[in-house]
Amino acid sequence: MSMKLDTRAFAIAGASAAALVAAACFSIYVILGQPDPWNQLFLGSGQSALGFLTGVGESAAVGALAGAVVSAVYNRTTRAS
Repeated sequence: MSMKLDTRAFAIAGASAAALVAAACFSIYVILGQPDPWNQLFLGSGQSALGFLTGVGESAAVGALAGAVVSAVYNRTTRAS
């Protein structure tokens, strides 16, 4: 199978998945009332509403980049047309 993958679709899917996972994980720690140990990985993320949105946004950006890279590498290595 040598199909060309849609890079934009993979980027959107990666961003959506990463944002949902980050929101779920951050929400669990907010509900538990404990500091999230993963917050240290996200610049500007914290136990506030703005910090929550910052962490989710940064996670979405990383997911978009990962999705775009995966599809671009696939298209390049399979020489899809």
